[in-house]
Amino acid sequence: MDTFENPLWGDDWTEIRALFDALQPGHAYLNHGGFGNPPRTVVVNQQQWRARMDANATRFFRRELAPGLATASRAVAEFLGAPAGDLVALVTNVTAATTIAVDSVPLAAGEEFLVTDHGYLTATWAAERRAREVGASVVTARIPLEADAAGIIEAVLAAVTPRTKVALIDHVTSSTARLFPIEELVPALQERGVTVIVDAAHAPGMLPIDLAALSPDYWGGNLHKWGYAPRSAAAFWAAPKWRSTLRNPIVSWGEDDGFPLRLQEIGTSDPTPRLTTPNGIAFLRALGPQRVREHNVKLAEYGQAALASALDVDPATLPGDPGVPMRVVPLPVAFDDPRDLQAEISDRLGVEVAVPKWNGRTLLRVSANIYNAPAEYDRLAAGIKSLL
Repeated sequence: MDTFENPLWGDDWTEIRALFDALQPGHAYLNHGGFGNPPRTVVVNQQQWRARMDANATRFFRRELAPGLATASRAVAEFLGAPAGDLVALVTNVTAATTIAVDSVPLAAGEEFLVTDHGYLTATWAAERRAREVGASVVTARIPLEADAAGIIEAVLAAVTPRTKVALIDHVTSSTARLFPIEELVPALQERGVTVIVDAAHAPGMLPIDLAALSPDYWGGNLHKWGYAPRSAAAFWAAPKWRSTLRNPIVSWGEDDGFPLRLQEIGTSDPTPRLTTPNGIAFLRALGPQRVREHNVKLAEYGQAALASALDVDPATLPGDPGVPMRVVPLPVAFDDPRDLQAEISDRLGVEVAVPKWNGRTLLRVSANIYNAPAEYDRLAAGIKSLL
């Protein structure tokens, strides 16, 4: 196997790991794609916001929160390439963003809601619930795990019918770590009269985002993963023509204020993760976004190759996409409840990974971030076969 050359700090991971000093010592955290981990500087910034909130909650919620969220919204909108002068709604996570979009999009009895079999399960559940409520149906585009970009486009568009009204498409899939060619899919679907919701849960920070050029109907992306914000923080954007119909599932004081205030006002829930989003963006920019992305992708490729070697799998048969610092390896054994294996890997190997179940197959998904080192993937590779 090729050695890994760190484009950020050479072979010394001590300095990098110190930036994330809250991580469990001695434990290899290879599941950044699951929940994310903020660096120390971001945690400190969040603590400062909490101190302001706790010092005088009335002043904070009545006078400081709205301008703070407006400043954060402008910074995030610029980071995501939103149209000039536009804002994004800062919500808790993409689950909230997807629910808002799915519950707001026009859909009527007899129409079809298109999803894929790579979609995040709760997002698919949201589409199914909406379809049941209005008498529509959900159609699933089946896409092979190893499909290339052209194959993904072909499979999605082949599932479109004259009744297709809405499509929910991932940018980077969660269970299978695949990059969907949304730059081609979004306009192709819109040309067919389909309203497009983009689930970009993993994309902010992982990939350059240009909302102005992409121009989806609805878009949601988490900032607490590769955007280095605290959990829970996400951005939601909708095309101007849809904003008057957006519904926040939680009716609060922003209800009459339009976009984005209607969506990000949720009473006294902790707003500090969303207020801290500019600090996470600043952290990424200080390191150099392209350098960070190259580092993470190379490390994910290294980890996938190490696992393939341990499991006697030809790495050439495994899926992987440029720019995506997550990789999957199908396991030779299927598990009824992969959470048991995930717990075993954590408790016995000291490694945290994702073990998604997809179309009857059990996958092992590893993520890479700047605090990870090759030795952590080697540890997982050395122990996984004995566990299986």
